[in-house]
Amino acid sequence: MRSRFAIILLLAVLAAGGANAQLRPGFDPAEARDLSALCATHTFKELYGDDAEMIPDGYQRVYESPVMGMDNKFQLFRKGDAAVLEIRGSTSSAISWMENIQAAMIPAQGVIRIDGRPFPYRFASDTAASVHAGYALGIACIANDAVARIRQLTENGVRDLIITGHSQGGALALLLRAYLHHLPSSATGATLRIKAYAFAHPMVGNRAFMDEFTETHASGLGCFSLVNPADPVPRMPLAYDDGRLVSSDRVFAVITGQEPLDPMGRVRSAAIKMLRRPITGITAYLSGSVEKRIAGSVGEVELPPYRSEINYAPMKGRMDLEPFAYPVCLKDSSCLRNDSIMRVEPRDANGHFTNPELYRKEPTFYQHKPYNYHVAVLRRWFPKDFEAIRMKWLPENL
Repeated sequence: MRSRFAIILLLAVLAAGGANAQLRPGFDPAEARDLSALCATHTFKELYGDDAEMIPDGYQRVYESPVMGMDNKFQLFRKGDAAVLEIRGSTSSAISWMENIQAAMIPAQGVIRIDGRPFPYRFASDTAASVHAGYALGIACIANDAVARIRQLTENGVRDLIITGHSQGGALALLLRAYLHHLPSSATGATLRIKAYAFAHPMVGNRAFMDEFTETHASGLGCFSLVNPADPVPRMPLAYDDGRLVSSDRVFAVITGQEPLDPMGRVRSAAIKMLRRPITGITAYLSGSVEKRIAGSVGEVELPPYRSEINYAPMKGRMDLEPFAYPVCLKDSSCLRNDSIMRVEPRDANGHFTNPELYRKEPTFYQHKPYNYHVAVLRRWFPKDFEAIRMKWLPENL
């Protein structure tokens, strides 16, 4: 009897330890797996009306925000004494894409006014740091609700928070992480520990911002960026080499293999540098136009003056996933029942027709889809789970 009681007590202690386990510093594949699944819940709700399949075991949705600002929303999940704040990415609405287009840069600290109400923000301490105006406005729209909900969680025992998002949601996740860092600890709870994972996100600030962000958040629990090199979105809005395009050091680096020979990259950077002023002016004009067009949904917006720069910087230490495989899909499967086509069309060793015109072409943003990111995480770190999943891709994405 004593031995049975001891076993039960041990199991209870282990279970409690699992529920109360603190976030560990550094990248955790299991966290990436769970978070990439939560980022795909919006897709499953939109396509199938139910996202239960994408909510990992142990997670409970405790809050789903209303749509705010430029079609922004976030949701909160809880697992034990840890929580996840997941921010939705771009939607099909025009106003959501205006948030992306509003790519002029503003100072990383200042005040945004919406219908006269001030939203003081601070994403960095360096006065040279600049951030994406549209994403800063997105944070201004969701921050008050997000902070209030986080505070409620900490008052109810949450000690650890992971912020995540895919695409535009990933960009907002990074900025929200920076915003929370500069708030007084009393705003969210003095004991709250925060970590962040961003998937497929566009760039959010200039080099000064990213340098400070990396120095501040790469240590400790960490902040992680996972991208697919074949996905065009992480290369947006615009980044170029602002240093000397040709130098003796660079020639030596290429000769010794320390730096790849990239003539087209050099040409592109030179062209952007030469056209920097008109590009910056066009971006500012478009961003100003967006401010006027979103007034009906967001309210009258007053942003700090745009800065005369447009050179975004990628997050240091980004983790690359393998490009996502596109399945072989015939445009018209009825050709398999057409004897003349079957006899005439040559095939390769795998039995596929060699004529590419018979097959669907990969859609432009196939490499950006949130479910594909989740599958890629499984394929890299959890091969058994990858083999076991019912769908390797969503038919609606083909």
